Amino acid sequence: MLRELRAQGKEVPPPEISEVSDRNVITPGTEFMEKLSQALQYYIRARLNTDPGWKDIMVILSDANVPGEGEHKIMSFIRAQRCMEGYDPNTRHCLYGHDADLIMLALASHEVHFSILREDVLLPNQAETEGKSNKPYLFLNIWVLREYLEIELKILDPVCEPDIERLIDDFIFICFLVGNDFIPHIPSLETHECAVDILIEVYKTTFNKMGGYIVNTDKVKEKHGSYLDISRLEIFFHELSMYEEKIFLKRYELEQDSLQKEYREMLCEASESERPELRRKLDDLLFNEDCPYDSIRLGLPGWKSRFHREYFGLETSNEIGNLQNDMAQKYLEGLCWVFQCYFTGVPSWSWYYPFYVSPFVSDLKSLSRFQISFALDKPLRPFDQLMAVSPSQRWLKLNLPYCYCCKFMGREEYYPKLQTDMNGKRFLWSGIISEERLLASTKAVDEELTMDEMRRNTTRQDKIFLHRNSNALAHINGVIIQTSYCPLQKLPIDSATSGIGGWLSPDDNAGGLSNSFFPSPMKNLLDITNDQAISATFFNPEAVNPTPRLLSNVRVPDKTVTGADISKRPLWHTYPGSRPPPPTIQRPDSIWKPSTPAAPREEHKHAGTGWMGRGRGNNAIAAAQAQQLATSTRSSSYGHGTATDTPRSSSSSYGYRKTGFHRVDTPRSRFDNDGAQPRRW
Repeated sequence: MLRELRAQGKEVPPPEISEVSDRNVITPGTEFMEKLSQALQYYIRARLNTDPGWKDIMVILSDANVPGEGEHKIMSFIRAQRCMEGYDPNTRHCLYGHDADLIMLALASHEVHFSILREDVLLPNQAETEGKSNKPYLFLNIWVLREYLEIELKILDPVCEPDIERLIDDFIFICFLVGNDFIPHIPSLETHECAVDILIEVYKTTFNKMGGYIVNTDKVKEKHGSYLDISRLEIFFHELSMYEEKIFLKRYELEQDSLQKEYREMLCEASESERPELRRKLDDLLFNEDCPYDSIRLGLPGWKSRFHREYFGLETSNEIGNLQNDMAQKYLEGLCWVFQCYFTGVPSWSWYYPFYVSPFVSDLKSLSRFQISFALDKPLRPFDQLMAVSPSQRWLKLNLPYCYCCKFMGREEYYPKLQTDMNGKRFLWSGIISEERLLASTKAVDEELTMDEMRRNTTRQDKIFLHRNSNALAHINGVIIQTSYCPLQKLPIDSATSGIGGWLSPDDNAGGLSNSFFPSPMKNLLDITNDQAISATFFNPEAVNPTPRLLSNVRVPDKTVTGADISKRPLWHTYPGSRPPPPTIQRPDSIWKPSTPAAPREEHKHAGTGWMGRGRGNNAIAAAQAQQLATSTRSSSYGHGTATDTPRSSSSSYGYRKTGFHRVDTPRSRFDNDGAQPRRW
């Protein structure tokens, strides 16, 4: 549209600048996040006052000043509640979000009646034609996914009694290798290359050789990573490493083929006079080993040495060996840190993985020499976090206190410049900020903060809201009212009569009693008069050992998935080209058998340094062979591919058909087997 207006010589209106156009504003500590918290409180109170459907609902608000990732705070609440007396094992949960990690977190809860609501991912032309008024939604039902996993993870003649709950825990653990919000993916494992298929194949092939399960979630609260069987994990990594070079070679093959296609197209489009010079430049780019387009060439002889030289500037074997050890130890720590986050909560607020890339799976060996332990410290305050993650030139725009900007702006020790590598990625370790120096310096200017700034810089607790005349929650209602007269007490909630457990204490608003008036945080909204909502500070029950199994008296839905519903496809590296052959459907009575890795093709064994005839003097042969290969887009060989880079379809990420999805045409639809409403998060 803008291009058309300019072409017609018409004046183009300036783009509207949204308050969230700068992504940094959604960081804790900004004025925007403080206004958002106030707006959410206003919205909750308005609904409790005006919507009859909310009268007997309690709402827990955990804003940006409550430490932790949103989905992990929700899962911590669910884990704690399912350990309380009176918890209903048939409670229904509905979690909204696009992040694929939500699937793993839901599986880790071992709650059957769990659904994930997400918007359908539409193509651009679909979005224009269908409009936004009736945008389709999807339900991913975890009980259906569990059925798929029970069939997919079936082991032939297992050495121990099959336990689907422990198989699911192992599945969650090995899927950390494809990357998430906290650690990068293993270089040879990309979700768009069906990496989860390889993980499942290797797991099933090596299960009996390992001697059983990799993790024991019953021990997740014990120290030094005793829940992880290191010897079994090493066997799994060794078998997985057998696929590493095959995957890298296929990527190189596809990349070469893609470049050959571009080469031919450019030559066709060039004039006769331009072709000789263009041919010379392209030959140098594609086939000159002294100036290759890819200086690392993963999978080709000597690729590890080239990788460490180009990416880290290391030359000697001692330097490379030390780095490999450091990366292996930190990555093992990362796997354990993420596992504990998923099953019991954050084990350390200060731990981080210090490298941008992960180690190669073939380097993950001799892991038993590493000790795994974490120090449970305190999270950063909002302003400290805001300074640590935001560019200094954004500090004033993000409403960082003036005293902070005056003291720290222009001083590089507080915001070291990040170096950019040849691939446009960033070395994380070259931009590390000294936490001790940062905290000591910000503490020195705390006394200069205004009252509003001090409130923004405070870590908070969750808040609970409900209607003061709620019939179903009379006990909690009474406790909230009591807190207004006992401002220094934390009063317990009776989980047997209230449906939830925990403690309550007064919030900032006189114990939650708003004196029938709640001011609007925004100019275009009216104040709430005769406010009937009350609130209190909510504390989750104390951490207990998780229950990594189904609870007694849970009603598991009837199974609807059979082996015939699972399409079998060859592993990504075993077929030519980027597109898999048509899938084959298993007969219902078929059973999984381990697939034998494809034997290396002769052309790989005798190709020499240039591989596949692409060394000096073999351009014609290379071009002829490249024409026989399928074309493909380029794929990244390494880098930090997390679960939140782009919205992904869960079925495609984990290799399943969309049998577990239920399409919902309007966001007001309900889900359930028996018509009961799910608990909304």
